[in-house]
Amino acid sequence: MTLEGKVAAILNERELVVNLGSDAGVAEGMKFKVVEPSRQILDPDTGETLGTFEREKVRVRILEVNPKYSVGSTYETYKVTVGGGGIPDFSYFFGRSREVTRIRTLRPDGGLYLEPMDETKSFVKIGDPVVLVEDGL
Repeated sequence: MTLEGKVAAILNERELVVNLGSDAGVAEGMKFKVVEPSRQILDPDTGETLGTFEREKVRVRILEVNPKYSVGSTYETYKVTVGGGGIPDFSYFFGRSREVTRIRTLRPDGGLYLEPMDETKSFVKIGDPVVLVEDGL
């Protein structure tokens, strides 16, 4: 099944609204990737079209489905090292470094504030394309 829509609203650092709902076949638990709008790539020497370029921004899992729209939330995780200060002799002051797991957000800095968020503070924009992710991708 191919489902393509657009980001209709940004709710907070982890949630957004997609302009696809149950009328289009969306169901709770489906996963979508938000992508940059496609750009046509031209050969600088010949002017010939080389193709289109599409880069994935983030993935969301659908949590709530309405007839005309759905609410999705980021779910992918990544690991970061925190603490320790990076200097072995000062670990007494800074504590030992450790690896923690974080969930991706819509903020460029990865911050998590869970408050209403203005689109200008998000790397995901209203109108960005969304594409259904098939299982295993």
